[in-house]
Amino acid sequence: MTLQQVKDKFINTLTESRDLFNHCLSPVGLHTDSGVEAAFLQVHKNWEVFLEETLICILNGQVVLSGVAISPKLIVADRDLIRVILYQDKNYIEWTDEVTIRKRFERHLIIPNRIIDSLNVISTELKDIIKIRNFIAHSSGTAKINYENLVRARLGGNPDTSRASYYLKELDREDNSRTYFDKYIGTLEVTAEQMVGT
Repeated sequence: MTLQQVKDKFINTLTESRDLFNHCLSPVGLHTDSGVEAAFLQVHKNWEVFLEETLICILNGQVVLSGVAISPKLIVADRDLIRVILYQDKNYIEWTDEVTIRKRFERHLIIPNRIIDSLNVISTELKDIIKIRNFIAHSSGTAKINYENLVRARLGGNPDTSRASYYLKELDREDNSRTYFDKYIGTLEVTAEQMVGT
């Protein structure tokens, strides 16, 4: 897969998730909250795929689509070998925690670079996205508390935190022309283009 294909696939999945989100709101029904949460999980899953495939492309010697080049510390011609290097005998690698993600890119790419810079710029949003994702996907007390604290910090007061969809459908307090769902998906879209070019 080329870097262009990786980026295009990610942008297409964001469009599909936006469409699902909007479909779930028109009309609002029994499917709305589950659909909104499913759309958000899809965004997160595809963000993880985008990050992994981007790193593989760069380690494979591919250049960014536009802008300042990113130099890998090592170029490996065999994509399967790149996966072996990254996975280190594990079944998967974790692409959720933003600190772990940043360290992985720092380990494999010469720094400074625009990927690290882009991740640093959206650090707060990435932390929010992880808290929302964990609340939807896990039933742990920690996930619930982290999510509740996030929602209260963003919305103020004592909002209903029983479903992530309630928060994702709320208008962004910093820009009431969009929902929080739109804010997060837009942030990832712009970041993807900053990381690899247009």
